[in-house]
Amino acid sequence: MMAEKVSALGAVAWLDVKDLEGGDLINAKILEGLDACQEAVVLVSPNSVVSQWVVFEIGAALGQHKRVTPILNNASLGAIAPLKEIKAIDLNDFGRFLSELKKRIQKASEE
Repeated sequence: MMAEKVSALGAVAWLDVKDLEGGDLINAKILEGLDACQEAVVLVSPNSVVSQWVVFEIGAALGQHKRVTPILNNASLGAIAPLKEIKAIDLNDFGRFLSELKKRIQKASEE
C-alpha cells in the first residue's frame, strides 16, 4: 500500500479510511490534514477522477502552496484539471517517488 511505504520513510500519511470517523465534517478534516502536511500525494485512478473530494483536496493543497505529486494508475493526468501542469509519476515508478520523498525528508530534518 502506498501509505505504508510513505510512512516507512518517516512521513505521516493521512488517509480518509483511517483518519475520518463517523460524524466528522469531511471538508474540515481534510483541511486540518492539509494544514499539517508538507506535501500531498494524489492517486489519479478511474475512481479518483470522478471524486469531488479529490478535486477539493488538490485545490486546497495548491491553494496552500503545498507540493502535490500525482501518481497515475490507469488514468490520465488531464482527467483532473488542476493537475495538468504538474509532473506526474506512473504507479509503476512509485519507487522513484519514494526515493525523491526520502531525499526531501532528509533535507527537511537537516534544516
